[in-house]
Amino acid sequence: MNRTLARHAVVAPLLLLEGCGSAAPAPAAPASANGMSGPSATAPASTNPVADTRTHEEAHALVMRAAGCWFGGEWADALGEEDSTKENAVKARCRDLENRVWSGATDKTHYEQLRALEMNAVADVVAKVDDTARNDAVDRARRDALVKLTTALAEEQRELMAARRAADRVKRDLDHEPEKLTADEVDAVVPLRANAKLEALLGFNEDGLGREANALGLLCALDRVELARGLPKHLKLYAVVDELHFLFGVNVPRVPQDATTKLVPGTWLKFLSDASAAAGYPVSQDAKTPKERDALAWAGMLEGFSDKLKSDADAIGDTTPLRQVVTVALHRLEAEYQAQQNAEATKHPAALR
Repeated sequence: MNRTLARHAVVAPLLLLEGCGSAAPAPAAPASANGMSGPSATAPASTNPVADTRTHEEAHALVMRAAGCWFGGEWADALGEEDSTKENAVKARCRDLENRVWSGATDKTHYEQLRALEMNAVADVVAKVDDTARNDAVDRARRDALVKLTTALAEEQRELMAARRAADRVKRDLDHEPEKLTADEVDAVVPLRANAKLEALLGFNEDGLGREANALGLLCALDRVELARGLPKHLKLYAVVDELHFLFGVNVPRVPQDATTKLVPGTWLKFLSDASAAAGYPVSQDAKTPKERDALAWAGMLEGFSDKLKSDADAIGDTTPLRQVVTVALHRLEAEYQAQQNAEATKHPAALR
């Protein structure tokens, strides 16, 4: 399934409707002896605040709906959706977004454009966020920031989509069309290394939305890490080198200008090990074989992502589905890391003593 074409989450609307009625107004309370109205001259004023019945954070909820639709499979995985349930849930989230953006319309063209992140569909989503924020009691003050966040997310998702398509072509060539591999490897380098939109999303920090933007950016970065699985080592490096440098400060190794040129032996393993160490999880010296060290370094790098996601999750309100998605994602990364550590411990029991 092409996960880039399905991205959306279900967020319950927060719209409260003020009750209306035709009952006659209650008669005024009789005046007290000191001339003050009320049942008692000494009765304290009510401390219960009057409920604000205007909409609250509807524009923000719409941004989260867009995120759920555009992330698609990754969002569904975090929510525990599997098999046909997963596919149907992804479609439902995008249909819900479609209905809200185009006022309840059900249109195949709109739906497909939305899933494909086509320019006109994204522009309509952004315009709907803008219009919704303008009429929202809470979101009006951060209207520009919500519009910018929606735009930044869409641009990174489009950048990510191009990278995934390039990676998928190479993987297909490896399995079925090796005669096309050389040309597709060359063509894959630019989209795999494109990360300007990712860095913009990770660096977004306006009107209290920085943590959410960073979490969304980390989820995108994890998607890039995932697409690197199964690629030849030299392309695997192109797929993750810049984002791991940006996130963990690991040095970027020298790579061939010609994408069909194989890496100097050990380049990938050294970079991945350095990334794991920079993330705070150096590979154990007990691991001797390249296969062992690669697996531990990969797990350590992912655990570094988990730490970053945890910092964001703690700062994201629990009224948004992003909190749940991020929390589940970081727990899964932690589980993968621990499983790898346990597997290594069985190979080197002396390390436990």
